[in-house]
Amino acid sequence: MTAQRSSRERTAFVHQFKVALVGMKPPVWRRLVVPSDIALGSLHDVIQVAFGWEGMHLHAFEDRSGGRYAPRDDLDVPVFDEEEAGLADVLPGTGDRMDYTYDFGDDWLHRITVEAVRPAREGEGEHAVCAGGRRAMPPAEDLGGVWGLAGLLERYADGERPSPTLVRHGGEEWAEYDGLHDEVLAGLYEAGFDPVAFDPAELTGELAQVPLRRAVGTKRKRHGGPGGRQVPPGRYRCECGGLHPLPGGAGPLTEDDEPDDEVSLSDVLGAVGLQLPAVRLPGEAELARAVREVPAFMAAVRLGHWCGGGRELTPKGVLRPKLARQAVEEAELWRVDPDGWGDAKERAAWLAKVRSAADMEPLALPWDWALDCGFVEVEGNRAYAGDELPDQDDDAALLSAWQEAVAGAAVELSLSFPALDELPGGLQPLRELVEEAPPLVFLMLIAAYGLPDGEWLAVDGFLTDGMEGLPEGPARRLVSALLIGQYHDTAGTLELFGAAEREGHEPPPTDAVLALLFDGPDGGMRGTPSAGRFRLTPLGRSGLRALLVAAGVPAPVIGSLAQEDARALLAALPAYPSETDVAAEVAGWLAARPAADAAVQVVDACDGTEPADALRRLQAPRVLAAILEADRTGRAKAVLRKAALSKVTGCAHAAASMLRRIGEPAEGEDAWGLEWMLVDGVLPFVAAGEQLLREQLLAGPEDGRRPLDQLAERADDLWRAGHPHAGEVLGVLADAVKPVDKALAKRLRKAAFKAGSTK
Repeated sequence: MTAQRSSRERTAFVHQFKVALVGMKPPVWRRLVVPSDIALGSLHDVIQVAFGWEGMHLHAFEDRSGGRYAPRDDLDVPVFDEEEAGLADVLPGTGDRMDYTYDFGDDWLHRITVEAVRPAREGEGEHAVCAGGRRAMPPAEDLGGVWGLAGLLERYADGERPSPTLVRHGGEEWAEYDGLHDEVLAGLYEAGFDPVAFDPAELTGELAQVPLRRAVGTKRKRHGGPGGRQVPPGRYRCECGGLHPLPGGAGPLTEDDEPDDEVSLSDVLGAVGLQLPAVRLPGEAELARAVREVPAFMAAVRLGHWCGGGRELTPKGVLRPKLARQAVEEAELWRVDPDGWGDAKERAAWLAKVRSAADMEPLALPWDWALDCGFVEVEGNRAYAGDELPDQDDDAALLSAWQEAVAGAAVELSLSFPALDELPGGLQPLRELVEEAPPLVFLMLIAAYGLPDGEWLAVDGFLTDGMEGLPEGPARRLVSALLIGQYHDTAGTLELFGAAEREGHEPPPTDAVLALLFDGPDGGMRGTPSAGRFRLTPLGRSGLRALLVAAGVPAPVIGSLAQEDARALLAALPAYPSETDVAAEVAGWLAARPAADAAVQVVDACDGTEPADALRRLQAPRVLAAILEADRTGRAKAVLRKAALSKVTGCAHAAASMLRRIGEPAEGEDAWGLEWMLVDGVLPFVAAGEQLLREQLLAGPEDGRRPLDQLAERADDLWRAGHPHAGEVLGVLADAVKPVDKALAKRLRKAAFKAGSTK
């Protein structure tokens, strides 16, 4: 059942959900009931009280599609404003889940699972209510996450009492403890803390004092997702706000089609399976300097400031001629083309002859850009400075405005084929080809994004390779001509933005498509023009990255993860182009936190059983090895020993595997941590097919240990790890290795059977 969202019924429905503190054994959780239309920012307040947090640290929500919600200015990564996101929009129905992380140092991860969406009962709907829970929470701020808290509770259960030091000063005397853990532990004894005691009624009384706020905006809906604006089938709404055809098999809208749920750009990117390499980017100040060197964009900014408190427009919505001439001079719009308009006397003489602002070339492009970017807004017969207008002296604001503008333009052009509605009816096969063609120009931008600095992309070869699946013939040539035209429009616009460079290109003739259409393959145009080569500037790469991040696509920047959490670090490392880059990133990340805290965060980030979780876990040894090398206290190793015994899925296995790697297995640990990690190593490649998996297994030095050799060594025991995907993985492995080692394939098939029989 999904939440009702009409204004008449808004307060009549409630969400009942379970919030569990991930990694705690025994588990700690709360069952809460709140109005369905509260903002996520208000839910944050409720969770803080429910678990005894004090609001001393940053926090964020993250939904299943990777969308993050937080206070607007708290984080350095793009997020949706949690005050504008309604609970019913993000978690509309029973079974929906999202995560809430508090304190990005300790990484207290809370998993929120919707148990019911129903009409409010008596006493529900005005305040949050606790309907159940398990175990009490002691004061846990800054204790080092769940592992630190588990250690504290273990000491409390053992009756360990810390010894204070008496301090006397100025006639006063007080006790000081050796660190926060001892101080909190002493407080537990003083308060008579009972870890198993929990009173839902008492918590409900505390929650009654928490004011609830309703969602105030629709920021999340603009980007798609539950509750988003509806769009026709076969279309998606990109981050520029426009509707575009969905690449790959989406047919044209017919009269019988009904509006469907909105598809966001992130869905389009996910459909083509993007995996972006980590890149290097200049700092904000250098990028902002590059923006200031983009003539058309800066002219639009200056024009917005020139409009200020209002400039009069004609009934046709353009500046009056006298004001237009002033704008060209006072806002220095002529700098868009200094070669053509730089001579002041010639410029003044020419402008004096022009009788309409619509005919003033120096004004045309800046005016259009200023309107498109929101730097100028028109109300009635006057133009004003727009809400999106950045301060020219503010590097961050200027760069952000440029990135938003170029991202919208790039997507609009690179994903939009020319309309085919007016083509003759006999060209239905062509229409089908276009609908099946991948978004090649956009994918070209992605390929250019990942190139090493200074390298070029050969556009002709890229587009030709991308059409390999299309049959030869006139229709394919027409699609090629359409692609070339789309590329030139996209690249030309990016050049104007200072985002790209081209060499060796030949602009296509205006009648290229018509020549192919009506003259046939042997007609007036015997070949498509050359597209030459293309590359993004560092500024262009930053703009494309901003778009990708907003769409939920991981796009790591080398040297930028020092303040990120361990999950982000582990997820990013596979994209790094060299081990040197990995080592430098890990060193920077470790420098920002104590070794023991780093170990806690990394182990905590290893939870889960899905392919994405496996990929994170596979990177953990690289980071844990660096942590152990840097740790001089032995606390990091103690964290691993405790985690190895915790039985937390994934976390325990990663810790146990690391301890075995260094030859110090913890007493009583799960003996199959290494086998679990071997299954993890295959899981992300299961969907890639037998050929790619076989290539991965055979990779490595001929005289060294290949993945296939490691697999053969432990094939008979892989099922013992209890990995939930073991049966599936072992079956796929058996098929993949059969052409090269039939005996090993047979052993793997037996192991797969055993894995299935243990479920």
